[in-house]
Amino acid sequence: MKSLAQQRLKDFQKLLKNASLDGYICVSPLEMRYFTGLELFDGEAVFLITPRRAYCLTKTMMVAKLQAVQDFISIQDVPGDMLAAALELAVKNKWVRLSFDPQTMDFIRGEKLAQAGFSRVEGLIAQMRQVKYADEVDLIKKSCRIAAQAFEEVKPQIKTGMSEEDVRILMAMAMIKRGADSVPFNIVCFGENCADAHHMPSAKRKLKKNDAVLMDFGCFYKGYCSDITRSWWHGDKAPAEYQKIWHLVEMAKEASVGILRAGLPVAEADRAARSVIEDGGYGQNFIHSTGHGIGLEVHETPFVRSASVGEMEENFIVTIEPGIYLPGKYGVRLEDSYLVSRTGAKNLTKN
Repeated sequence: MKSLAQQRLKDFQKLLKNASLDGYICVSPLEMRYFTGLELFDGEAVFLITPRRAYCLTKTMMVAKLQAVQDFISIQDVPGDMLAAALELAVKNKWVRLSFDPQTMDFIRGEKLAQAGFSRVEGLIAQMRQVKYADEVDLIKKSCRIAAQAFEEVKPQIKTGMSEEDVRILMAMAMIKRGADSVPFNIVCFGENCADAHHMPSAKRKLKKNDAVLMDFGCFYKGYCSDITRSWWHGDKAPAEYQKIWHLVEMAKEASVGILRAGLPVAEADRAARSVIEDGGYGQNFIHSTGHGIGLEVHETPFVRSASVGEMEENFIVTIEPGIYLPGKYGVRLEDSYLVSRTGAKNLTKN
């Protein structure tokens, strides 16, 4: 698969030019991966990107790894403070309209850049990352496939008497053996714990003969994530109320997905789901947003909630995950990830 990292860098340079900015300082490993396709860690490099050129100030030990991008990024071996070297480069070239994103760095480095005259510009790359390039779509699809197939393997193995932790381990192993780089979250809930939207699996809570189950899981594959939630009743016929809220959640999800397409106000995707649950009498039990973007992060813009501004665009990838939670009893959440197009949305996590 051809990497489009260089094209992303060029597109960002156009953004800088249109914003009349001389440059942008990047210290975020996540943003560096976006522009190179390489996995870097905090403190291994500093990027200075201008409308015409991109520079990577780095340590000697990292130069060999970064040779892969030397055709479109100037690699400079810096013996000391990489951020200071980037500032010296800016002064040397008389770049004065410089920027950084305070959301992507620690306070100390942010203050250092602000004192050097850099402007705080929030979300410049985060907004760009909402629209996925072809290579990103392929990686997210693969990540989703790994998670979905792992669930297909694990669900039949879930038996009465197993603990939440037992199932969590099975899921993690199933995703890793299919090629996942890591498992950033892996929520397993039984019974009353299903009412805790982000419950921590317990080795003590065992699955009963008749119990609610909720699993929320995903993995990273080459830097890109997946996110799936499944809920079901384990055992004999589910209680009438459980069946009621499960079907309400399913209807809410279908209502949101049914209108999901490029041009739709993001807030409308939330309202479509929320109105179904409110009309069913459980509005106060839907305690989170309807969804969020996924990509290099598990939760990224756009956030599908009532206060959101803006519209869905082609090649956004978002989750739709309504839920109903009844404290002390159980809860239901259903979640899939969707690739948005001009005509609708494609389910990437269907299994």
